[in-house]
Amino acid sequence: MWAKSLLLSAFVALGAQSGPVEARPNPQVFQPTSIMPMQRRRDDRDDRQQQALRPVREVVDELRARYGGEYVGHRLEPGPQPIYVIRWRMPDGQYRDFRVNAAR
Repeated sequence: MWAKSLLLSAFVALGAQSGPVEARPNPQVFQPTSIMPMQRRRDDRDDRQQQALRPVREVVDELRARYGGEYVGHRLEPGPQPIYVIRWRMPDGQYRDFRVNAAR
């Protein structure tokens, strides 16, 4: 036990003699000059696909004029031919899913 105490006091004494520790840059370690946040790389095809979609409101108005009833919700199935799957409540109370081409 006394050996551990002696060793600990030796380390403390050496640390006190050398003074405060200063942070010095290590030239062997890469340090970037500026850190830029990573950005999601946008694919041109994704942009064209998003710009070419019909507004959901336009599709809902067409369904309302043709079938009556009311809009419940929708989802977009992406792909080479994007499709809106629109959940619709028919005038008789039944629910129906319409698959509509989302491209213009």
